[in-house]
Amino acid sequence: MHASQTLTDHRRRPAPVLAALTLALSVIAGTAATLAATPATAEAAPYRDTLTGWADRLDAAATVLEAEPERAITRIGSGPLLKKGSSGERVERLTQRLAELGFLDPLRRGDLYDEEVDTAVRAFQFSQRMKVDGLVGGGTRVALDRSPQEAAAQMRRSALSMRAFRDTAPDTVILVNLPSQTTTLVRDGEEALTMRSIVGRPSRETPLLQDQITHVIVNPTWTVPPTVLKEDKLPLLRAKGTPGIANAVVYLDGAPVEPAVVDWRNVSPRRVRIVQQPGDHNALGRYRFNMTNPYNIYLHGTNEPRLFDREIRTVSSGCVRLEDARGMAEALLATEHVSTARLDRMLDRQEPQWIKLSQPVPVRFVYWTATVDDRDAVRLHPDIYDLNEDLVPAAAPDATAPGPADPMPQGA
Repeated sequence: MHASQTLTDHRRRPAPVLAALTLALSVIAGTAATLAATPATAEAAPYRDTLTGWADRLDAAATVLEAEPERAITRIGSGPLLKKGSSGERVERLTQRLAELGFLDPLRRGDLYDEEVDTAVRAFQFSQRMKVDGLVGGGTRVALDRSPQEAAAQMRRSALSMRAFRDTAPDTVILVNLPSQTTTLVRDGEEALTMRSIVGRPSRETPLLQDQITHVIVNPTWTVPPTVLKEDKLPLLRAKGTPGIANAVVYLDGAPVEPAVVDWRNVSPRRVRIVQQPGDHNALGRYRFNMTNPYNIYLHGTNEPRLFDREIRTVSSGCVRLEDARGMAEALLATEHVSTARLDRMLDRQEPQWIKLSQPVPVRFVYWTATVDDRDAVRLHPDIYDLNEDLVPAAAPDATAPGPADPMPQGA
């Protein structure tokens, strides 16, 4: 069934919900919309004006929600993916919540995820501009579980942080919004490029940083960072005699070794180094954008482009993967007189090549769980690191907002 047909069917059913909840649905979004890497048009407004408009829109939407009386809602709660054929208590809560929101007849509530429930879920997803797949995973579940009051609070926090960013950020900056998992290049006050990103998983959070890009590396190698080496790769070496990384060189005490012939049982992580060679197979893709922080956090490409199709893209070990790393490289290197033809020749050499930026490009990591899309619709994003209650934006939100405790060096 097509999403448009699903929504039409839903509108034909009587909606047993209060006008307030219907209004809430018009402003509460589940996750970031599917976002292709898109260059800004020549008519685009200055980015500071865009942020002002976003903040005003968020405050206006929050005011509407705050005016409504608070009502109890049914929360599905965390757990396994729910889909057609699922059953049990969480499905029963799902049907109750869909009925509260007007997407399902209250008489249809039950503990079986059947065709009618699937249709209701797809209608909800379509209303939120989410991926319409009938699957209640992390993004859809969070959207369903969010109350209007919680949505309003997210909008207020994000609006305040946006204004602080607008007033303090440089005219040229790369903005990484962790909850929406997007990266935007602003050059000379104008949005130049926006793309999907992949950020750190909750167990390996991407910290909130103020930093700068100093070098672009074409055809990078990837040295497995200490945390990944200790927790992932050394156990694999001990169990199977391989690090599970294509085209990698394993070093023991500084010398390359054939991993299958080494007894790794009593080898400590500090004695081991694993370096993946350049190429399309490399975990960093073909581009790495070096920064200066002590945590070894940087931006880079990837050899797994399929991951950008996910609504929730919190799967890295802390670094930020870019959907259009080539586009970012071209944009940053244009001021270094590196043409696309020269970049192609560099790629063909199949060896690392470092390009130092004559003017480092500032990078700001922010935590905006509410944004506004190009249709002026409010979008709410999951609180991926459970930071919302801790964040109290001030004049410089990136400096005052807490990052993860004791971040470890990461990569990929």
